[in-house]
Amino acid sequence: MTNTTNTTNRREFKRQRKEIRVRYSLLGSEEYKEARLLDMGEGGLCMETCAPLKTGTRIYVQLLNVHPEGLGLAAHRSSQGMVRWTRDLGYTEQTRFGIGVQYMHPVCH
Repeated sequence: MTNTTNTTNRREFKRQRKEIRVRYSLLGSEEYKEARLLDMGEGGLCMETCAPLKTGTRIYVQLLNVHPEGLGLAAHRSSQGMVRWTRDLGYTEQTRFGIGVQYMHPVCH
């Protein structure tokens, strides 16, 4: 007897794996924190942080040097988003969290 488990991806948009620097802040805050982008798509992104974020939190995200061929601001991409989930990544040497963010407004290129 074979086990046929349905492993359908629940994402609405396809994701691209990218590892670039990210800065984020709570909406309305001037305090930015550093993170690392893990993947991104048309509808959102996943980033790695050193602190958890509460589901439903609205944040401002800056993707740094996502277009390295551009100069100045043209190399970066900014967006507002909402935290959809937070997971402990289970690293033993340091605490790291995966944060799923859904874009709230179209991404600025």
